[in-house]
Amino acid sequence: MARKSDPIRERNFASVLREVFSNPGQSRKDVADAVGISAASVTSIALKLVEAKLLREASPVAAGQGRPRVPLHVDSTSHLVMGIHLGPRVTGVVLTGLDGIAHASALVPHSGFSAEQTFDVVVAEATKLVEEHAVGRHVLGTGVATGGIVDRERGIIVENSGAGWFDVHAVEQLAGRLPGPVVLDNNARAAAQHELLFGHGAQQPDFVLMVNTSDLGAVLVSDGVIRAGHSQHAGKIAHLRVSDGQFRCDCGRQGCLQTVATDEATVRCAQVAGRQDVRTYADVDRLYDAGDEQIRAIVAERDGYVARAAAVLMDLLDPGLVVIAGTPAERPETLAHVRRVVAARAGQGELAAQRVVYSSDHELSLSIFAASIMVNEVLERPLGVLESLSS
Repeated sequence: MARKSDPIRERNFASVLREVFSNPGQSRKDVADAVGISAASVTSIALKLVEAKLLREASPVAAGQGRPRVPLHVDSTSHLVMGIHLGPRVTGVVLTGLDGIAHASALVPHSGFSAEQTFDVVVAEATKLVEEHAVGRHVLGTGVATGGIVDRERGIIVENSGAGWFDVHAVEQLAGRLPGPVVLDNNARAAAQHELLFGHGAQQPDFVLMVNTSDLGAVLVSDGVIRAGHSQHAGKIAHLRVSDGQFRCDCGRQGCLQTVATDEATVRCAQVAGRQDVRTYADVDRLYDAGDEQIRAIVAERDGYVARAAAVLMDLLDPGLVVIAGTPAERPETLAHVRRVVAARAGQGELAAQRVVYSSDHELSLSIFAASIMVNEVLERPLGVLESLSS
């Protein structure tokens, strides 16, 4: 049994695992020097982590006249984590390694379902995914992300207006039905966690991340720490005013980002423009790829509104980067247009524009972001993982 009451032991295990994760290929002595723990302690910790297949040893490397150094790496193949993005109409489920690379994924439609009905079909698909693709590998836990307001500490979806869910005790309802532990968070914070582990945040620990899909959200990361706000309500950008707008928002105003930048808003703009061949955002993608100039113009207009919001965040917070994740980032070639709009509207002009970047491009990016919640949980609490593997 892990000694949960020993915070120093927990911190030491986490420090060793995270150091190897961030700087793969180090020897035990390198790790000891980096984290300030004795070489003997690092050797003992590394042994346990290797035995649990959280770390692996590479082939020894000759080191002059001394003993060969043995590089350490995080073992990204022996175990898996699950990521679930609870969308308002479609949920993505993915299994990844500790390196964030997807091994298997599925999409689960549930338009019009209650939260409880959605959980039932998602759990069924997740169970099937594990049975077919885990192949004897242990799934260390499940990260769940969704839009709107999420209370991570209590495991509650406070408000996801797009799905019509309010005060849903998600972790309580999913615990025991998915690989545990189950950790719930907001889409934007999950995406920020992914950037910290695998993307821009590994080099720039001060950034603002925007998520733009069917949901909208933002999160501030300061010195590598995700800021959720006093009551975990930070990052509500849906009602930033970015246009004069013909569409009235559900808040009663016009010009809100929500009315012009979500996937559904883009579909509506196409339909208002007379494009009855557009029913879903998949149609927008298909027509865009076919070179449809009208659709490309509608997407460019949407990206311009996203850029206006990015300019506001750049002026307000002056971060090292503004990272845009979600639908716009699926088309890297559109970043130049976004930067031109930011340069025209942000106080620092071109200097601000060059600090706007797109997140990594993944077909199921939001699900992979959700999996990153659990990767981080493993890095932060490896003793709990050791305990679950030994039980």
